[in-house]
Amino acid sequence: MLRFTAALNEGLLERGHTVTVVAPSLRLARLLPRYRYNGLPKYLGYFDKFVLFPRTLRRHVAAARPDIVHLTDHAGAVYESALRGTPFLATCHDLFEVRAACGETTRKTVGRGGKFYQTWIKTCLSRMPHLACVSQATLEDAARLTGLAREHLTLVPNALNYPFKRIAATLARERLSALATAFPDIGAGGFLLQVGGGQWYKNRSGLLELYAALRGCLSPAPHLVMVGPPLSAEHAAIVEKLNLGPHITHLSGVGGPQLEALYNLAEGLLFPSLAEGFGWPVAEAQACGCPVFASNRAPMTEVGGPHAIYFDPVAPLEAAQTIATAWSRKNELREPAFASAARWHPALMFQAYETLYRRLSE
Repeated sequence: MLRFTAALNEGLLERGHTVTVVAPSLRLARLLPRYRYNGLPKYLGYFDKFVLFPRTLRRHVAAARPDIVHLTDHAGAVYESALRGTPFLATCHDLFEVRAACGETTRKTVGRGGKFYQTWIKTCLSRMPHLACVSQATLEDAARLTGLAREHLTLVPNALNYPFKRIAATLARERLSALATAFPDIGAGGFLLQVGGGQWYKNRSGLLELYAALRGCLSPAPHLVMVGPPLSAEHAAIVEKLNLGPHITHLSGVGGPQLEALYNLAEGLLFPSLAEGFGWPVAEAQACGCPVFASNRAPMTEVGGPHAIYFDPVAPLEAAQTIATAWSRKNELREPAFASAARWHPALMFQAYETLYRRLSE
């Protein structure tokens, strides 16, 4: 959300708008020594966020009298009472936590406090004057869970928040040579790239099982480069069980230029997510002309369009066979996918928000 807020702020400023970013800050919680977000500091943090900040926001809006207020994270809907009398909207990125609290998924458990918080968010979302949703899949979730009429929902797809593009292989290799973690000497099979964290919906267990099956279908088999947080103990155990250790490289702290290099050099992006709000890596990969192998679920199919290979993320053997069957024609996806990625140009997102701001502030 911070990256989205920063990108939106920068883009709107460049287009001549006056923008002020206001966010909760730790006031009471930071007074305690060695602040950690648990125990008493945790509850003081809640007081800062849900009691003090709404008052600050209300005073700021009264003094600045903005044309419109944009809550860049749908969880900010809990501040809707502080904004009454001023045109405002929120961007909804995904509703995974709300869905989990409602019992729509059994893959994530939510504690009593989490259920209360997500129910509060859901109630506030149902009172929002308008929600901008980053994908059609997220819009459908918002309509179902909040009960908002369709005229109060607008699809505004995300834009790339780094100018991913095709670059020369020599430049890509040069960038990777500067990584703190040594990049492996990839063999004849090249490498597949996976980008994502360890959240349940990223399906790392399924990814590893799929990759193990794929190694049995392709010769020479590609290496797997995983970009994201370190593997959990559970996932490390799967790697050991499937004897994948020598065939996987894990990279953390990868910046935009290095990630762009990886997309450009990869044989393809392997993206077996169970759910996404938008699916950034799919858009990023296609902007670099990287073939995409992704889950046959929205919004992956929405973002990847007709220029990707789709598979069932919970059927690793069948998924591996699907990828292996399409492997020989993967390079045919590069050019049309690259052309399709123009849909994620930042100017289109900024223009869509400008249009929405004008309509809501009239």
